[in-house]
Amino acid sequence: MNNVNSEVYMDISIIIGMMPNEMRNRISKGFINFVESNKANNYVSNINPQIPLKEQNIRKETKEMLGIIYRDYLCDEEERVNLLEKEKKELLELEAQKREKYDPDNIFKKNDIKENINEDIVTNEVAMIEYKEKESIITKIINKIKSFLHIY
Repeated sequence: MNNVNSEVYMDISIIIGMMPNEMRNRISKGFINFVESNKANNYVSNINPQIPLKEQNIRKETKEMLGIIYRDYLCDEEERVNLLEKEKKELLELEAQKREKYDPDNIFKKNDIKENINEDIVTNEVAMIEYKEKESIITKIINKIKSFLHIY
């Protein structure tokens, strides 16, 4: 287990200890034992039991874990169903965004559009220019002889 997780478990352990007994009793004993066995004992948490949690600077991971504890153990059944539906909807939206962003067909379509634009730019920039070299007197004489002899 990495340090971040064990530090989060330490924060969660402190927060569970701050809860009233009726809330703490609603949380699974197995979950509490898991948190207690995986917490970092040498980590000094910045959670102060004297200050409400809303006013404290808590890690994102700790907030996420508290959300899971609330959803799974503390809220009533109706609210749990609503939270699960909301979570499922958010995950589906996130997957749709990822699918749209990383869809191979769309990636190739975007490249085709860029190639077409580049081709248009290239064709507009390239123009045929007739270039005539100055003929020397010797070249003119040779060309005249060829034209009389019908040699090209």
